[in-house]
Amino acid sequence: MSPGERQAVFQYIDKRFDDFVADLTEYGRVPTISAQEKAFEEGAAATVRILDRYGAKARRMPVPGGPDLVVGEVVEDEQLPTLALYNHYDVQPVDPLDEWKSDPFRPEVRGGALYARGVNDTKGNLVSQALAQAAVRETGRLPVNLRFVVDGEEEVGSPHLLPFADAHPELFRAAAATIEGSDHDEVGRPLFTMGSKGILSVELAVRTAGVDQHSSIATVIPNAAWRLIAALNTLRREDGRILIKGFYDGTHKPGKEELSYLRRNTWDPKAWETTYGTKVLGGRTRFERLKAHMYSSTCTIDGIWSGYTGAGHKTVNPAVAHAKLDFRLIPGQRPEAIFKKLLAHLRAKGFADVQVEKHSVFEPAATPVSSPISQAIIAAMKEVYGREPNLLPWMSGSSTTWYFTRVGTPAVSGPGVGWTGGRIHAPNEHIRLVDARRAIKTTAAAILNFGQAR
Repeated sequence: MSPGERQAVFQYIDKRFDDFVADLTEYGRVPTISAQEKAFEEGAAATVRILDRYGAKARRMPVPGGPDLVVGEVVEDEQLPTLALYNHYDVQPVDPLDEWKSDPFRPEVRGGALYARGVNDTKGNLVSQALAQAAVRETGRLPVNLRFVVDGEEEVGSPHLLPFADAHPELFRAAAATIEGSDHDEVGRPLFTMGSKGILSVELAVRTAGVDQHSSIATVIPNAAWRLIAALNTLRREDGRILIKGFYDGTHKPGKEELSYLRRNTWDPKAWETTYGTKVLGGRTRFERLKAHMYSSTCTIDGIWSGYTGAGHKTVNPAVAHAKLDFRLIPGQRPEAIFKKLLAHLRAKGFADVQVEKHSVFEPAATPVSSPISQAIIAAMKEVYGREPNLLPWMSGSSTTWYFTRVGTPAVSGPGVGWTGGRIHAPNEHIRLVDARRAIKTTAAAILNFGQAR
């Protein structure tokens, strides 16, 4: 495409940007909370409507045991390579509801931002990609075929997707794939991530008696909450070092190239102090903080409960205690292996009575910066933003990257509508509209670049 033709693509996006906001607003009203199995039917139907509206022929594919996968295809020429675009239509729970400034499922624009659960993670990315490809098609011709792959339970680890993917490997094979979307930093500079960390999420439970008791007899009957706390304290040091034997075996060590672009990266995790009203742990310099954020694994208590937590006070010695944990894993670590090591650790430390239930798993995976899809997106970001993006080896969160890389498809995060202060998984999730407009243009430019490079 000539510069003039590319400008026509960008002008088309500007002309239809209000449509993007309206369509995302409609999409954001659907309360597709997968952890609570809400609105799966409505979410799949809304996804089909969005894709059809922008010219992608969409269909629903049943996933045994789970919500439908939505697949949308735009075939320009069967001889052209295919670029896959992955997102998910499910969202996280909205708790605590009283911390939202507006209804989480009634999208609202204020201060140049659109607020609602899921507009950042990742309904906004799906609508932005749909508009981007429509802009290329309506002003010229797509240089690649496109396949939208939209999951309905990513936020709970896509527990039913693996057998489905084994039965339908063709959906995950492509010349390349984008997974959800990268962020912008506080000043609007784009980040580009080339993979995702893995995750193992589990629930721990311990029972010390048949029923709760009066707290006065805690002199002779064990307390389930203290028992669970003792077990949890064996998993991790105060500084975050995880104490499970063999936990760090095989972890990826950054090479010179990765450290080089990490040093050039200007984004600082310390910015989250303002976003979340907290103090960032460790790291005397920006580089040290960024390196720790990218190359550290985690063991996080997501929730813990036992006994009486209602109004007033009930003097009780609880019989049962629970905790939900997740482990974020970097490439080289395998979730199933970590799960077995966790069980062995608890037995070895004398906590064989602690029950462990596995909830969800994503494998970590990444693609090199030198890959054609990486280079196409980096060049597109330079074109739209007038500067290089900040490069990261992978996003700190987890997604389906491995489902594509395991069948030979290079997979990276696409240009995204969100930013590092967008509060995904938290109250008041939002996107800044100026970021979204640029992300749509970047996606269009990346599609053109990737097609021309093939």
